[in-house]
Amino acid sequence: MTVTASDLCLPVDTTCCEADWATLDPVVQDRATGYAQATFSMLTGYRVGGCAVSVRPCRQSCVPPTYLDYPLASRSVAGGMTPFTMGGRWFNAVCGCGQQGCSCTQVCDLRLPGEVATVDEVRLDGVVVDPALYRLDGINTLTSLGECWPLCQNMLAADDEPGAFVVTYTPGPTPDGLDAFAIGLLACEYSKACRGLKCRLPSGVTTVTRQGVTLNLDTGAFPGGYTGIAEVDARIRWWNPYGLKTPSTVWSPDLPNPRRPR
Repeated sequence: MTVTASDLCLPVDTTCCEADWATLDPVVQDRATGYAQATFSMLTGYRVGGCAVSVRPCRQSCVPPTYLDYPLASRSVAGGMTPFTMGGRWFNAVCGCGQQGCSCTQVCDLRLPGEVATVDEVRLDGVVVDPALYRLDGINTLTSLGECWPLCQNMLAADDEPGAFVVTYTPGPTPDGLDAFAIGLLACEYSKACRGLKCRLPSGVTTVTRQGVTLNLDTGAFPGGYTGIAEVDARIRWWNPYGLKTPSTVWSPDLPNPRRPR
């Protein structure tokens, strides 16, 4: 049984591979490309690479609580005082207050999880929203240029049904041609390793001799977070100069928990 390697939606440019790349078995090409994409994504701290994801934005307060705390009126459907923070200060507002930065039913600026490369599609009540009616501000803010986004939605509705609000986007940042070239070089080397040929990938083992004693040290697949291939490492250093294992994050207790991608 042939299993296709996972596609991480990273561009791959193999034009600088040796001439035999075009004659390789498609299974070998697929496996080498998959390893190359996974390696580049890993060594950039998973900052680069990723396929489009769909999220269903919904404010946490829209979900009925499992219990009511004091004061009960602040959680009543009829509309009581609703606490919120703005500029580091605590306020109690009434739904429909109309104050700037305060909304209980809709929001015009929607912050998506993570960094966004492109917004591919927005569906509201099952209908695709005209891209001319929204724009991407900063790294992850989806701003409506028409009617504001709904604050709550029917989470039981399918993506294409009334009551649903779905945003499909590609996580960023966007890799460029140099990244595609670097990933292509990795794919070439992985294809050689697959066929038992000499390649430029690190072996992960270093021999050290001290005072007549020889030790074989396993330094990992990619010592220091680099491949040893200058062209590839130049792009890795560009995206991940400090050798982070995962993307850095900032968390604040004043911010709501984002709806995770499906």
